[in-house]
Amino acid sequence: MKAIQITETGGPEVLRVVDLPMPVPGPGEVLLKTHAIGVAYADILLRTGRYPWMPPLPYVPGNEISARVADANGSTRLTDGQPVYLSGWDIGFSGGLYAEYVVAKDSAPWPLPPTVDLDAAASLMNYIVAIMMMVQGARGAEHGSVLLHGVTGGVGTALAELAQQAGSLVIGTAGSDEKCAYAHARGVAHAINYRSENVVERVLGLTGGRGVDVIYNHVAGNSFVDDLKMIAPLGLIVSYAALAGMPEQDLFRGLRAAISRCPAVRVIGTHAFDKLPALRQAAFEKAIALLSAGRIVPAIGARLPLADAAGAQHLMETRASVGKILLQP
Repeated sequence: MKAIQITETGGPEVLRVVDLPMPVPGPGEVLLKTHAIGVAYADILLRTGRYPWMPPLPYVPGNEISARVADANGSTRLTDGQPVYLSGWDIGFSGGLYAEYVVAKDSAPWPLPPTVDLDAAASLMNYIVAIMMMVQGARGAEHGSVLLHGVTGGVGTALAELAQQAGSLVIGTAGSDEKCAYAHARGVAHAINYRSENVVERVLGLTGGRGVDVIYNHVAGNSFVDDLKMIAPLGLIVSYAALAGMPEQDLFRGLRAAISRCPAVRVIGTHAFDKLPALRQAAFEKAIALLSAGRIVPAIGARLPLADAAGAQHLMETRASVGKILLQP
C-alpha cells in the first residue's frame, strides 16, 4: 500500500511516498480503508523536528482520518463497510495515518452514521479542539463577544462556527481581504485584515471601547501585548499555541499594566487532556453528534492526493489556504 514516510526532519521534500506491506489485523484489531486524512500543524512541527514528543524515525505521520472498515475481523462493535473516525488520541498519538490502510484496535475507531460526509468527518479534530477551548479553556468566562486570531484556519473556522451558535459576537483576524471575505461568508460578524488595519483600534471601535470578553490566541508573540489592550474588564485570554514564539514584553508586567481591565490568562494544550479522559470523551461525543445532526459544516479549503502531502503541508505553512486541508488516498 502507499504511505508517506519521513526518514529525516526538514522541509516538505522529506515527505516521501513509499510502498509498505499491507497491514493485517491481529486479534482484537480491525483494518480500515482510509477515505480522507486531516492535515494538522502538529504534522509540520513533527516533520521539522520541533515537536516536543518526537517519535523515532522512520515515521509515517498523520493523526486524523475518516475511513471505512475494510475487515471487521470478528468485531462485535464494527462491521465491514461501516464509516468511522480515528484520531491520534485513539491510538496513543503513534501516527501512521498518512496511509491507504490502517490497522487499529477494535475499540479505537468512532462509529459514524452511514450518511455522514466522510470529508467533513476528517475535519472533526478542529471541532474537538474548539470544544475543549470553549468549554474548558474559557471555563467561567462570559462569551458575549470573542476575538479569534486566524479566524480562517482549521481551528479558527470551527471556533467561529461554535461561538456563533453560542450567541457570541464573533470578531476575527485574517491576513488578506480575501480571507476576510471568506470569514464573512461563514457568518463572522467582523473580519479584520491584520496586515492593513489596526486590530486594537478596530476591536475597541466595534465594542464601544469595552473590548471583547474572550480572546483565543494561537499566535502569541507580540500579539499577546495587543490582546491586553482589547480585552474587556474581567475578560479572558486563552492561549492554545505560540506559533510566533514568546512575547518580547514581560507578561506579568503587561498584566499588571492592564490592571484596570483585570485580565485573566489560561494557557491550555490538547495534551493536557491525555490525563483527563472524561473531558476528552465528552468533546469527541459532542463534535460527532453535531456533525451527525448536520449542525456544523466544516470548512474544507483544499483536497490533495496523498502523494502530494508535501504540497498540502506547504499550503498550511505558507498560510495559503483556508479551513481544513485534506489528503485523499
